Amino acid sequence: MTSSRASMAFWPKQMIPPTPENYKELAKDGAERLAAVSLEQIPAIPAGAVIHDNGCGHGSATAVIMASAAPEVAATYKITGTDISGGAVEVYCDRAETQGWPAQGLVMDSDNLKFPDETFTHSIGNALIFVGPRNNGVDATKEMYRTLKPGGTLILNCFAYVPVLEPIREASRVTRTGAILPAWTSFEQWTDPSVIANVVEAGGFKKESIKVEQREMFVNIGDFDRHTELVWSMRGMPSTGWSREDEERWDEALEIVRREMRKTEGFKTLDDGTTVIRNIINVATATK
Repeated sequence: MTSSRASMAFWPKQMIPPTPENYKELAKDGAERLAAVSLEQIPAIPAGAVIHDNGCGHGSATAVIMASAAPEVAATYKITGTDISGGAVEVYCDRAETQGWPAQGLVMDSDNLKFPDETFTHSIGNALIFVGPRNNGVDATKEMYRTLKPGGTLILNCFAYVPVLEPIREASRVTRTGAILPAWTSFEQWTDPSVIANVVEAGGFKKESIKVEQREMFVNIGDFDRHTELVWSMRGMPSTGWSREDEERWDEALEIVRREMRKTEGFKTLDDGTTVIRNIINVATATK
């Protein structure tokens, strides 16, 4: 969006601003849970592994890798986190220093890695393939293949189901003239496990080495009312932009999101008042 268009944009007064801190609050520990479920699909990472955390963000996958190994094993790892966002890499590096991770962070495009061929024993793209890389993720997968050592392990994941998509669509249909749907559909084409399998194969991995597992992932989203406010603010905006109608019917839309989310399988309110929701993910693993 250009600066002139940004100045003309309408923002409902109830909207929670889309800051990095608020996106982190929305995600809760979802990225860590995604990494943990994905890493369960491969054998334990051995001592001396050279690991690439591709699209590292703030270090969710690295944190899970370090926590999953005995301290004496984890200390032998050599981990490199890369991300196209300089801000994310800065946070990653600060976290690595604070936590004592054997890791470095570098700003790098996943479609054009600057590492030599056959650098890593393990390459993980946690919440990577469906949100950023071009060419449907094939170019990024080719780079992961190139930089893996022979016998090296690839892990990629994507969402097959998230419980908030249909609730925000239903709120859009009911509260918007013309039933304009939200623009957020970044994961939707990845629901079929064959899609990520085909991307990995197109990236250079032999078909017989590729395995895709579909797994459940449960995330505690904390306070349910606050979470739905974040969901509608961050995910509810239509491609045409927010309107005054959205502001006027904001509370109605929130109630629809809450009603529909309560209907989703796996939705549960715990004794402490927090809420757990169920996602389904596709985890692709392959060996070079």
